[in-house]
Amino acid sequence: MRPVPELFGLSNESTFELVPRLIGGFALAVCTCISALAYAQPATVAPAKPSDAPLPSCLDQTIRGQLGEQLKPRGVQKRDFKKDNKLVLVAHGGTYAGDLTSSSWIAGGELGYFFTEDLGLSLGFDVTPLKLDLDQPLNQFFGDNRFEPGMAYLALANVVWSPMHAKLKLGGGIVHADILLFAGGGRMFHDAVQGLTFDAGFAIDMFVTKALTIRLDTRDVMAVEEIAGETRYTNNIVATIGLALYIPTGL
Repeated sequence: MRPVPELFGLSNESTFELVPRLIGGFALAVCTCISALAYAQPATVAPAKPSDAPLPSCLDQTIRGQLGEQLKPRGVQKRDFKKDNKLVLVAHGGTYAGDLTSSSWIAGGELGYFFTEDLGLSLGFDVTPLKLDLDQPLNQFFGDNRFEPGMAYLALANVVWSPMHAKLKLGGGIVHADILLFAGGGRMFHDAVQGLTFDAGFAIDMFVTKALTIRLDTRDVMAVEEIAGETRYTNNIVATIGLALYIPTGL
């Protein structure tokens, strides 16, 4: 019987059975090493915001630096001027649009005091002529003088509330302003006006300086009037423009 030939010297049939196992083990070891290297590499985290991403070049850094010097941060900012514990002196003039009477001019002023930044009181006094343009034809028709024109004196006390501070872009700059709401009552002194007088309205203070403002004021003056034989509750619209000066009290 002839002897079985040997492969690679001392190899036999068991050697051939061992070779596939060695190759499989080697492949498994290579895969394990590759996976370990992949985990060892740090993951690239995407920037949370575009501004957090790294700049690609020195030119972009220069541009961002120039923009940062030119742009000013916006948002909630402190007021330039506070009204609390200050007197306010107002002089104004405008139009009185009567409900039963003819429209005419009105002029006067106010003296106010702010206890806090938002709340204050004011006392106002105005003068306006009450007249009726149809008075002459009515006098001729009825044969007597049914309405006596004359000056009316309006004295009012108001509670003033400033709910918000605003910024207006006028011309090339920003103008600070306060929105004012007010209501109160008093008396209009004239023979045609009966009982108490009430008013309510709003105003806007636009600060020219830290103590001087331009005030735009609109209000409804409500009173019972008897004009040309008609008596009813009237709504008279008053629109004025004036200057308001805030005076420190030292309190």
